[in-house]
Amino acid sequence: VTGIYASGKGTVCSMFEQLGAIVIDTDIIAREIVTPPSPLLDTLVQTFGSDILNPDGTLNRRYLANKVFADKMLVNKLNAITHPAILQEVMRQSDDANNIYMINTPLLFETEFYRYMDKNIVVMANTEQVLKRGVNRDGITEEEIKARLNHQISLKEKMKLADYIIDNSGSLENTKKQVEELWKTLILMKGQ
Repeated sequence: VTGIYASGKGTVCSMFEQLGAIVIDTDIIAREIVTPPSPLLDTLVQTFGSDILNPDGTLNRRYLANKVFADKMLVNKLNAITHPAILQEVMRQSDDANNIYMINTPLLFETEFYRYMDKNIVVMANTEQVLKRGVNRDGITEEEIKARLNHQISLKEKMKLADYIIDNSGSLENTKKQVEELWKTLILMKGQ
């Protein structure tokens, strides 16, 4: 399950989880793999400097994001360090073929994680909603959100690569109906 920043991926994944899917969130994995003590965190410090750390030795994610999203080369370095470890953990957590997994990942196509997925779902929302959600949910500025979006494949491109699209620009009730219909399809495909 993917989409642009603040499109509602988490909301959609929660709906799938209520229906019986097992949700794996790559943002949570990304936090866990850099929790001290962590060789990956050490690599990030060596690459980006000790100023990316909070006084307690944990990663200052917002500072690192602001630092790397200003420079595409730095984004690529960050991704090269973190994405293989994230993918490895996703594969470890999703090893039971009897279950239906929803992998909540903002960079499904950018990381080529999609090659490991059976089906790819894109959650869409309009730009105004995305900006409002991002500011309200994460307490960051519209400029910071736009910088993040500039390092993602556009929603239009993601939609072209999708097997399924869920439109999250309307009511939650409408989104839930789409999720329930798609769940029925996925269950039939899985043979459960």
